[in-house]
Amino acid sequence: MSSRWSVPVQVRVTMLALSVLSSAACAGTPAPAAKTPPPAPVAQPTAAPGVPAGPAVELLPAAAARGYLLASISIGSIDRLVENGTRLVNQAVPLPMDAKGVRDMLISQAGLPADISANLDFAGPSAAVFIAVGDKGESGTVLAVPARGPAEAQRVIAALGKPIMTRGPVTLVRSEANGSGWLTRVGNVVVLSDELEALSRGAQLALEARHPGADDVTAVIYPDAIARAHGTDVKTGIARLLEEARASQTPQGGAAVDEQAYESVAKMMGLAGDASSIELGLLPDPAKGLVLRARFLAREGTQLATIAHDVRPFELDAGVTGGPGTRFLVGSSSLGPFWQDVFQTYRARIAADKQKGATVALAYFDAMLASMAGQQTGVVWLGKEEPYFAGLFTSPLRDAAASAKVASALAAMDTPAAGALLRAQLGKTDLFDWTAKREAVGKVKTLHYRVKLKKTGAPERETLERVMGTSFDVYWAVARDRIVVAVGKDAKARLGAVASGKAAEQVSGALAAAQTAAKGRDAFFYFDLAPVLALAGTLGQDPRATAFARGATSPIPVVYTSGGDGAGKVYTADLTVTLAAFSAVGALIVGSMAPPPPTQGP
Repeated sequence: MSSRWSVPVQVRVTMLALSVLSSAACAGTPAPAAKTPPPAPVAQPTAAPGVPAGPAVELLPAAAARGYLLASISIGSIDRLVENGTRLVNQAVPLPMDAKGVRDMLISQAGLPADISANLDFAGPSAAVFIAVGDKGESGTVLAVPARGPAEAQRVIAALGKPIMTRGPVTLVRSEANGSGWLTRVGNVVVLSDELEALSRGAQLALEARHPGADDVTAVIYPDAIARAHGTDVKTGIARLLEEARASQTPQGGAAVDEQAYESVAKMMGLAGDASSIELGLLPDPAKGLVLRARFLAREGTQLATIAHDVRPFELDAGVTGGPGTRFLVGSSSLGPFWQDVFQTYRARIAADKQKGATVALAYFDAMLASMAGQQTGVVWLGKEEPYFAGLFTSPLRDAAASAKVASALAAMDTPAAGALLRAQLGKTDLFDWTAKREAVGKVKTLHYRVKLKKTGAPERETLERVMGTSFDVYWAVARDRIVVAVGKDAKARLGAVASGKAAEQVSGALAAAQTAAKGRDAFFYFDLAPVLALAGTLGQDPRATAFARGATSPIPVVYTSGGDGAGKVYTADLTVTLAAFSAVGALIVGSMAPPPPTQGP
């Protein structure tokens, strides 16, 4: 017998959880990790007299059912999320209600009936698991939701609908309001699903996933199980996805897509495919802000395991962080196994290039690869006047002798060689025309690119022109024992300042605090979204949106870090929306709601 809740109660509870996540906060204290107690015996629901009984359904033990598990979501406490969310939002924009009022509003918006929500325990842990029920990607969802006690759990079951059938430990219930579905009870926990097979396979897994952890909310994804449920393996599945993406991007004329872009995507997806599981966590942290974390658990012998083992803490080149303009991005990362693999891909493309200049470009690239010290730093500025974009990027070299070799190879570069270098790294370059010449900036010999945008109908061309201008400069040099590339506005002056040491600047404020907190990580990127909003306001057409965006004068810091564990088992990436970001956005919202100043009379 197949049945479904027309408006499933488990969907409503999930909607409530997602509503809470949208307002999750950073002001509460994370719950400590706790061991999951063994599940209580499954209670046999008491059916009304006359309810037919079908063949008993076995609820598979967690160990036997684990191969069907595609993903899970665990929420330590909905009440704690609401409390944290309310406290965080209040730091930005004061709310007209307390945490209880917010929770009641979210419950109402989720459509959860009062006779059900009154008996649920929103302080206890809840979980949802997604279970394979076929070989063509079919899946079912199983929810494990706590009630305030066993008696309250029975009231929840009674409120869900009239019993239609029992099959051993599970009951099919139906009501006009909630539709129909299968459920069972374990102690004070109601376990429910609209798929009987999913409930059979996933009930114990849902109970197992129901526990507090290091993060307030944790989702776990199992790539192998998802691929297996679709009748394939991870590697084949990734190749199929990329092939479908290529087909969707091929224009009607049949022109080839940029294969190099897909190679880069394939490398990134391949790393995710090396993970036995991927954990996604949300952590409200009173000292940091809202932290989103991804943990990739590497399978032994994979490239991901190699990257996670090869820890190389980033080193920010403070000598390039100064200069005019508002910094949008300051970032640094180590050149570990992943980037080394990318560089080898670039080298292979240059070596296979039969056009003029490839031999000279290959000589430069080989000298660079042999001399790099394993770090890179980048800074991007967004100004208030055209051209808006400026960038400065450096890679330190091992020593003076290595610097001399790279400088000598760079001095041999010309326009054809520059073209080969660009083709290897950018792939399709049909948007650009360029020339390259050797030019001195102070005492430093540089390669000066002059890049012009072609007049094409490509939609991205207009965006590039508005941000970069119809043409822009790129200066490439070896200066002060590092490779320096300056792009966009004031590129020549910025490179000259680095070469002379005038741009050196000690980081401070939120950037310095974020850098200290990221110590030991392989990669660090600090974003200030305020200049992005300001630029959007400058380029935008809507006067109200423009006025809002131009009000972004305080920093809106968001920080990304990533790195391995040194043991080759886990690679972690974190994105932190800082407290300062919430406060700045709140001030923006409050400012946009203020009435305009009165106009002056004649």
